[in-house]
Amino acid sequence: MPEAARKALQPQVTPNRNPIPQERPIPAPKRRTLTLFESILYPVMIGSVVMFGGITVSKHNEAYNIMRDTAAVNQQVNGVAKENEELKYEIAQLSSPERIYAIAEKLGMKFNEKNVKVID
Repeated sequence: MPEAARKALQPQVTPNRNPIPQERPIPAPKRRTLTLFESILYPVMIGSVVMFGGITVSKHNEAYNIMRDTAAVNQQVNGVAKENEELKYEIAQLSSPERIYAIAEKLGMKFNEKNVKVID
């Protein structure tokens, strides 16, 4: 092929007065650093949450211990109250007039109505 024919087949490139702007690469975002206020605030907030959580657990444990001690004291009180009732019943049995008369007769004592004084 002659050179003239080859030039005719090749597309004509005209210089563009307004070239297409090439895309600039998007820069990576700058890494944001913490301000002084934020660097103090975040540890204080985390510390306060941990502290209040610890206080809550501690108070719950303290309340549980108090309830356990109260239950133990109530159990002792109920035991003493039961023992008191048993002792009152025993006192009533031992101080019955029939028992006292029986013991007096065994000891040789006799009931004399002249020596008995009734006190109201």
